[in-house]
Amino acid sequence: MKKKVCILIATYKRKLSLIKLLNSLSNLIIPNSIKIQILICANDNQDYSELDKLFKKKLNIKFTRERRKGISFARNKSLKENKYKNYEYFAFLDDDTIVDKKWLIEMIKFIKNYNADIVGGPQLTNSPSLFNHLLVREENHGSEIQWASTNNCFFKKKVLKNNLKFSKKLNLIGGEDQLFFLLLKKKGYKICWNQKAKVFEQKNIDRQSLYWFLKRNFRYGASSSIIYKSAYGSLTGLLVLFLKLFFDFCKSFFYFVFLFTFSKKNFYKFLMYISRFTGSICGLFGLQYIEYDRKTSSS
Repeated sequence: MKKKVCILIATYKRKLSLIKLLNSLSNLIIPNSIKIQILICANDNQDYSELDKLFKKKLNIKFTRERRKGISFARNKSLKENKYKNYEYFAFLDDDTIVDKKWLIEMIKFIKNYNADIVGGPQLTNSPSLFNHLLVREENHGSEIQWASTNNCFFKKKVLKNNLKFSKKLNLIGGEDQLFFLLLKKKGYKICWNQKAKVFEQKNIDRQSLYWFLKRNFRYGASSSIIYKSAYGSLTGLLVLFLKLFFDFCKSFFYFVFLFTFSKKNFYKFLMYISRFTGSICGLFGLQYIEYDRKTSSS
């Protein structure tokens, strides 16, 4: 009997990006022992019936809809839909990514070889923008990590037995996936990094500006207050946050010292860490940046 893999995708007004993602999934190399199911949770009122027609012969796609606005609501709806399904593995992918054709093979091979419960992988970029390259997460292949991201994540079905949900506190802010996997890590699940299972960020001109780069890093800092307190409790969470503040300040000071080299990369790294430091300070006082405003934006 074939083992079933369910790929969970939450989407919001990104039909063209979603089509590109599905097209890449249709080109996946799939072992004979594996069967793929794709569940798309739409967090909008758009008509997606054309996607069924486009990929009917290539992919097994099921659609569901979450009327309440927010990424946490959409992902929780996906988990609820699959709570009692007979799948061996699950995966999260973002609707603005492109999947490498060897992604599935690399994930299945890795999760067996490293006896991991959850596997995270890189979201790479082909963008000429330095901003995008600076935000690519770097970890050692095979290393244990504290959390994975929903832009590239693969996990065993037993992980869902905890009935854990994505936090409503981060519903429109972002960082809900970091908290979700931090809590699973606390429960004893082994999370590892697979550098060979690659996805690529789709080109987005809105994400090539300095303004977006600063906002994104500010949000990383501000949301950490909610994330750490929710994951570790108020007292320990504050301690972790202060450690993060210290390291971000040290990093910003380090790159400030090296500004005399006139390196554009060092200059942007200085801005990156000072933005995160500033965001963390604001987060301490309850000031957050709403990154996913479902009323006005689809980016």
